[in-house]
Amino acid sequence: METAIWKQSSGNKKKKALKTFALSLFAFAGAFNTVSANNLDITSVSTPDDEHVEFTISWDHSWYIAGTNWDAVWIFIKAQDCGGTGTWDHVDLSADTADHSATGGLYIETASDGKGVFIRLNADDFGTQTGTVTLKLASPYTGYATMNWQVYGIEMVWVPQGNFTVGDGSSNNTTQSTASFGTNNTHTPYTISSEAAIPQDRLRNDKSGDGAITVHPAIPAAFPKGYNGFYCMKYDISQQAYVAFLNTLTLTQQGSRTAVAPTSAAGTLAMTTAGNQNRNSIVIDSPSTAGAPAVYNNDLNGDSIYGDGGDLACNYLSFDDLKAYLDWTALRPMTELEYEKACRGSIGSVLTEFPWGNTTILQAISNSLVNDGTSSEVSTAVGTGLDAYGAGASTALGPLRCGFAATNSTVRTGAGSSYWGIMDMGGNVWEQTISCGFYTGGVRTPTTLTFNGELGDGTLDGTGNCNVTSWPSTATAGTVIVRGGNWEYPSQQSQVSDRKYVSSNAENTSRVRRTGGRGIR
Repeated sequence: METAIWKQSSGNKKKKALKTFALSLFAFAGAFNTVSANNLDITSVSTPDDEHVEFTISWDHSWYIAGTNWDAVWIFIKAQDCGGTGTWDHVDLSADTADHSATGGLYIETASDGKGVFIRLNADDFGTQTGTVTLKLASPYTGYATMNWQVYGIEMVWVPQGNFTVGDGSSNNTTQSTASFGTNNTHTPYTISSEAAIPQDRLRNDKSGDGAITVHPAIPAAFPKGYNGFYCMKYDISQQAYVAFLNTLTLTQQGSRTAVAPTSAAGTLAMTTAGNQNRNSIVIDSPSTAGAPAVYNNDLNGDSIYGDGGDLACNYLSFDDLKAYLDWTALRPMTELEYEKACRGSIGSVLTEFPWGNTTILQAISNSLVNDGTSSEVSTAVGTGLDAYGAGASTALGPLRCGFAATNSTVRTGAGSSYWGIMDMGGNVWEQTISCGFYTGGVRTPTTLTFNGELGDGTLDGTGNCNVTSWPSTATAGTVIVRGGNWEYPSQQSQVSDRKYVSSNAENTSRVRRTGGRGIR
């Protein structure tokens, strides 16, 4: 099963074709411009009337295995009324599948909340997919012909409902996964077999550093455990994707989602004030003037020729940044249980395994690259377990291109893919997840798990923050945990079951050069 899924999903990936994001840039009075983004293209966008949007979509390396596993593109739309507030607002779509259409063997899967649709294959197949899509809006838009419209797409992978295990049997925090989940008072991996509540202390783990047994609060039925199926972003948020997000925000919102004032000079790094770029390419293209928002772009090498670095995984994302981005896209954060399922799949765990399914790892670092900073960036290292980790605290190094390890000839173990075909779940940038909590000093943190999997609604508050009140308000210890390792830290943190930061929020309270993330729905 594992091999069959991988061969059909990612065995033919191009070096240059791994992408997280595509968009059709705004149009005014019927003139539509487009920007391609690696292998996901959304082009020829039009609004033929006041309640439909049409476009052509194309993406490579798509697959569909009926009843098992497939990839899809999450499509959502923003619109700007130039005669009104000038803000970019989320556009709701009809939740009735019959209201939408697609050619080219594509199927439109609606969302009950109308915040977007999934576009996927409708029969077993794999390869490049192309079709024309017509989507019906939830309500007509008066004045549609003089509005600006943007259509966005994020590649996702379906993780089906079913049993899976958390923890890998690790019992030595020095060489094995730190604080790995276990069953009751043992190191035996725990099986998740439903979304039913898990009693307090059932999941056993070792506290980082001292080996003492720690336990969690009760995990309520509403807390997503990963048993139910979900879509997971195929790649981490890219730097180009975060730029596209910033360029739809108001001036005040931009100020919350970047590290420097939007009025700063053109070419100023936007996400860090530390003076260390660490391969973050996001810069101010045009500063804010007269109260208008700034325009952001990607410029990895600082030559003011924009576009380079956009395909790299986005670092310097705090938990508040991640929440805002996921709320804006109408996705949500994943829990750490969902993270392990997205990596490991439905098969049992292996001691000290990495997300690509074995215990072999090969270092890839950003000072040894071919086509540095481009959409075809790859490491000079090639082999089983290729992973961006262990580069150390160099100010010049940083994350690599999203999906950098996959080529035309790689299988799962060489491409850094999870069981389902999700890329870079180990290394590159930290994955920020909702924690099951911990116990130390006679206190459980948090005392109650309140996260219930509520989805983002496509809008932010006026200050640029997430407005989903059921999501953790900030990255407090025991509430949010980073998983999966990063380009800087040792390979141990890239192990699927490693929970080294179970009792610390140091990696995502503020913007850190190692931290990124992705979302699910």
